[in-house]
Amino acid sequence: MKAARIHSFGGSEKVRVETVPLPRMRKNTALVRVRAAAVNPVDWAIREKIYNPKGADKLPLTLGQDFAGVIEAIAPGSRTSFRKGDSVFGETWGSFAEYAVVPLKDLVRKPRSLSFVVSASIPMPALTAWQMVIDTAKASPRKTFLIHGASGGVGSFAAQFAKSKGAHVIATASRPSFRYLERIGVDVIVDYKKERFEKKVAGVDVVIDPIGGATQRRSWGVLKKGGMLINLIGEIDRAAARKAGVRAVEFGMRYDTRDLEEIARLVERKVVRPHISRILPLGQVRRALDLNEKGRSHGKIVLDLT
Repeated sequence: MKAARIHSFGGSEKVRVETVPLPRMRKNTALVRVRAAAVNPVDWAIREKIYNPKGADKLPLTLGQDFAGVIEAIAPGSRTSFRKGDSVFGETWGSFAEYAVVPLKDLVRKPRSLSFVVSASIPMPALTAWQMVIDTAKASPRKTFLIHGASGGVGSFAAQFAKSKGAHVIATASRPSFRYLERIGVDVIVDYKKERFEKKVAGVDVVIDPIGGATQRRSWGVLKKGGMLINLIGEIDRAAARKAGVRAVEFGMRYDTRDLEEIARLVERKVVRPHISRILPLGQVRRALDLNEKGRSHGKIVLDLT
């Protein structure tokens, strides 16, 4: 099978599409024929040895995590309601490949009305946004959200989940993303390249911060007392949070198939629309990773392995 792999950590030049044997199944796993795999920041962070949890820490390593595909086989002795031929999606290490082995407990049935590309674009960014906006920030009609990078994978889902609960949503983004953000109902859009958001925004209940640095420093002042800043990259200035009288949250997503099933139903009903900006073949995986790392995709990049 073809797989996008690295034999040493580093930049995109380390990634090669190679022919490798099929991965071996263990009990309670399935062999999935991957039809689409989405690109996330975690993929290049793993490649550069910035973030390497168990399962993504040994070389040689097949990259990728989010996927959608079809069950090719189920390990003997496994007890499951899944069958060969079922269309599924979810997360597993090594999804940038024609086949991947996935624990049966981590599989979610793909809704028939959703394509493999759309389904692959959902898991990591949508779960992250859902657990931030719904579970942690408790979005409601009484709350105002400021979402930085709102056209990205996580940001676009966060904006839509907040809107679905009736919240007022302010987004920072660049001009090419304005039409998309208007279409999903964002109330106020700030062009971060031309405007200072802190001069236009005040009294915010929740800031979603996937950037840190100067963006975070400028965000404390727009929060109302008792508000909340949720950071995705593990960079929190707690002294600044105390001074501003707000709560600072270092956020970490947990994989939850029930949450993923609920999100998929919202996508199926068109309450939420994934923001897919590019679909590329596996052979262009280096380009896909570079675009994601440099923030030039203005939406989700999905690899099409069909």
